[in-house]
Amino acid sequence: MSINRRSVLELISAFAALGGIQGLAPSAFAQQYPDRPVRIIVPFPPGGSLDGAPRIVSQFVNAKHGWTIIIDNRAGAAGQTGTVAGKNSAADGYTLIAINGVTHGSASAIKRDPGYDPVKDFAPIVLLGDAPLVMLVRSDIPARTVPEFIALLKKNPGKFNYGSGGFGTQHHLAVAMLLDQGGLPANIATHVPAKGLALAITDLLAGNVQFMISSVGPAWQHVAAGKLRALAVTSAKRLKRLPDLPTMVELGFRDFEILAWSGLAAPAGTPDATLARWNEIANEALAEADVRKQLAGYDLDARGGTRAEFAEFISRERARYLALGNNTGLLAK
Repeated sequence: MSINRRSVLELISAFAALGGIQGLAPSAFAQQYPDRPVRIIVPFPPGGSLDGAPRIVSQFVNAKHGWTIIIDNRAGAAGQTGTVAGKNSAADGYTLIAINGVTHGSASAIKRDPGYDPVKDFAPIVLLGDAPLVMLVRSDIPARTVPEFIALLKKNPGKFNYGSGGFGTQHHLAVAMLLDQGGLPANIATHVPAKGLALAITDLLAGNVQFMISSVGPAWQHVAAGKLRALAVTSAKRLKRLPDLPTMVELGFRDFEILAWSGLAAPAGTPDATLARWNEIANEALAEADVRKQLAGYDLDARGGTRAEFAEFISRERARYLALGNNTGLLAK
């Protein structure tokens, strides 16, 4: 069968048109998505930074782009219930998950199988914000530096208690890391977990515990009032707002970077175009002064960045906590 010149020209025109359609695909996607409400599963109750960060960004996106976003709080089992629900949701771009330093960090130190794989089961979108922890002692403790306090523990085994917001929280594991790297046995001090960070700080003020590693925001008023003494922060660098406090790394503790953080992810297999669009608008939100101010109200520094950077961050978090769980014997067999 012969093909005449006219037929060839028609074929060339058809391929050119197809290329044009493909070139318009991203803009067509941007106009069509979302065509119904987007749900963000938050695996913790309303209130606090783990709920506040995705809510603040969602409010910006709704106001700026008119998207309908529903915050779906699925609390239970220290974040496990909601995170598993997110993992099992349809990967169609209409369900996102608010992940954080508990679900994709400290859980790896105490649970060998939390019901999901923090790396394989989720597609990272963006790191919304993070905040360091601070090591605190009661003001009547005769130690003004971390080395002095470790020496005090060595001289007084079993005398001191430490608090946390609960077993397996970052506050608990930060002290476990302190004892491990300080060359101290895990039972040199007694862990007294509370039902939440606020109650743990109350225990510290009351003298039921003598030290803890806490989020900065809820404790700082008591430091300012002279009731508690801050010894160090757990960030990689000193905080601009607390320039006189050394980091744990400065004091010789290796890889001692423990952060409270919040981010957005989607079920694995979510279309790449959806992930890219959410990364774009989330970064747009995080650049806004009002959004950054609201996040600061939850003691979070706005972050942002690429999806690849967030994926690498999560992998580092998981590796750090897995090592801690193995080193300290906290990881379930």
